[in-house]
Parts: sequence; structure tokens; C-alpha cells
Amino acid sequence: MIKLVLILPRFNRRNWDSLTEQAWRMARMLTADGVAQCSIAAAREADEAALEVVDNVQIHRFLPQEPRWKWVRKLRKQDSEHGNLELPGLELFLRKNKFDLVHFMCMGKLCNKLAGIVHERNIPYVVSCRSEDFQVFDAVRISGTDSIRARFMRVYREFQDALKNAARVFCSDHRLRRLLAHELGDRSLVYWQSGVEVERFSRPVSVDFRQFYQLSMSRPIVLSVGRLSDSKNQQLLLETVSVLNKRNWNCQLVVIGWCSSVDYLNKFRSLAAERNLEHCLTLIEGLPPGDERFQAAFQAASLVLLPSRYDVSGSAVLEAWAAGVPVIASPVGGGGDLIEDGVNGRLAAPQDFTAFVRCCEELLDERNRALLEKMRSSGFARCRELRWENRLAELIKIYNDILQINNE
Repeated sequence: MIKLVLILPRFNRRNWDSLTEQAWRMARMLTADGVAQCSIAAAREADEAALEVVDNVQIHRFLPQEPRWKWVRKLRKQDSEHGNLELPGLELFLRKNKFDLVHFMCMGKLCNKLAGIVHERNIPYVVSCRSEDFQVFDAVRISGTDSIRARFMRVYREFQDALKNAARVFCSDHRLRRLLAHELGDRSLVYWQSGVEVERFSRPVSVDFRQFYQLSMSRPIVLSVGRLSDSKNQQLLLETVSVLNKRNWNCQLVVIGWCSSVDYLNKFRSLAAERNLEHCLTLIEGLPPGDERFQAAFQAASLVLLPSRYDVSGSAVLEAWAAGVPVIASPVGGGGDLIEDGVNGRLAAPQDFTAFVRCCEELLDERNRALLEKMRSSGFARCRELRWENRLAELIKIYNDILQINNE
């Protein structure tokens, strides 16, 4: 049995997101199958338990080291979602305990420092990378003098030791993989998409989403899920729905996700008010794990919009497909890689809300029902290939290959 620890910036039921869900699925299923003795290690809030055991998975939480200055603390709190924090207790934990394998599910300063400790102890480790960690694919912010490669290298140089010493580096984005391959070679890189629990989103649920939130049966629901932040680009949703409703589509925008920045949340609400969207905006600031309202939202939706600047969540795309809902997304990150434009979804540039409007109108138009059904069928077939059972079988093989090489 593999003694494995998964490390991520937080494991918080109040701020549950796709990364937390992915780590939990991996740890719980690997432990239940008897393949691994899994632990999760993450930062904690002051009111969270330092140690918790759920479904035989140990969850260790450590208090972050607080900066001396208040203005730095504010920035650090907002930046911690990318792993830019220090956990002295976790450093000691990794020095004192022996593991067969460590999986860093984040980058940032957390990964950089802890990877050095693990490497010193000759414990093999893997690192999961996301496009959002490098922030290189946003067309809005790329100028002729600031190329994608130049921006990539600025981030890469900061983390190159952690990446070079990793037994494997996981990427969900082919473009990011090509950039990393130029520096690391192909041997250590793994193209990796997370899985989906198809039955959870395809079977009927007991919650009537529209009734629970008192939403009109006549309004098509446009759903978006993910952390509320500038990088996720939710303001584009407001611009898109504003235009759609001026054209009499009468849409209800539902946004599910927690927000680490009060400033961004206030800005989002202010823009909704400016666009006269308060009456057709339902903002749900996060749902606890296992809450049926989450899959009920997908099943009630007519469309799922994911306009992220850097990294569309592959999990969100798969969840929509499992529920039979078409997806319109930015062509970035793991989610952007999954979508074939016009086949199983639509792609639109994250800075172009008019393109999102056109795609929405195309898929809301009853005259295009044949295209819609084709996308639903193609998406559902693809998500069945990426069921968690299949993904874990591949993951176990990767872990075992690493351990075999390390023991030779």
C-alpha cells in the first residue's frame, strides 16, 4: 500500500472548489480501494480543526505564517489561492514523517519550499500545474513585446528546481505542456485531466433548483461555476446576459463560487446593478461538498458559461456534459482543451463578450436543436471516457511506475 500525501493550498468546506474536489475524490477513492493510505495536507483557518479523519483519510491543516505588515496580510490572503503562502507546521510535518510519494496539487511558494524538503529526504514527488499558475494565455494582456514564452519563463525560473526534480509534472493543457517540454523534456510530463462522477450529475436529484431559489420556470438559466475572481472573468457574464436580455432572451444568470476578495465581489455586484441585472442574477457564494443543489443547478441550466482568462476548469466542463448541458468556454486551460468547437461545445475568446453572446443565441435558438443534441451526445460520450474510475486506474499506474524507478 502506497503511503501518499496530497498537498494543496486549502481544504475548506466553506471554500470548496474544483481543486479541493479533485484532491478529495483521489484521496477517498484510493484509500477505499486499498491502493494507498492517503493523507491531505493544507492551510487552515483559525476555527478549523488541525486534524480530521473522514472516510479513513487523514486531513492535516496548518496555520499560515502571518506577515508582519497588515497590507501584506491582505495581499497574502487573496494570493493564497495560488499556493503563495508559508506553512512552517507543514514543513516540520514533512521532515518528521516518511511517505512513499508526495503529490503537490499546487505551485506557488508553498510547492517551491516544500519540494526542496521532500527532495532532500529522497522522497519522490509529482507536481500538478495549471495554466493559471503561469498566467500566459490571456490574449487581453499579451502585447507584441511581451510574448507568451517570455511571460512563461519569468514564472518558470522561479519554480524550475521544484519542477526539474519532480518525478512527474502533470498538465491539463497541451499548450502549457509544450512550453514545459521545451525546458524539462517529454519524459517527466503527463497530460492529465481530472475525472467526473457521471451518475452524480446525470441521475435525478431530490432538490428542485428553480423552486429552492424561487426562479421563474420560463427563464432559461445560464450557469457559471468557479471561484469569483478577476482571473475567472465573471464580469463578462454580466455583459453577456445584459445583451441577451435586451434582445428578449429573458435569461437568469446563476453564479456558484466563493470569493476571496471583498473588493472583487463588491465590483461584481456594482456592475450587476449598473446593468440592471439584480432581478435576474442569483449569486451563490459556494456550496458545501455533496450538496445536491450543485448538480441540481447543472440539471436546471440551459447553458454553462466559463469565460476564464487563463484556465477553464476541466471538472466544470465534464460536470456540465454529464448533466447534458452544452458549454461555452474560453479556449484556455484543461476545459478549453476538452472542447472541440462546434462538436461538443463552443469556444470564444475571454475578452470578446460579443462572441459569447453569439454562441449563447445559437444554442438557445430552438431552430438549432439538432446542433444542440449533437453537442450533448458528444459531450456525454467524452465525459464517460473520463469517469473517475478510469482516471484513477491511470493515476495508480503512474504512481507505481515512479515508485518502481525510485526503488531500483
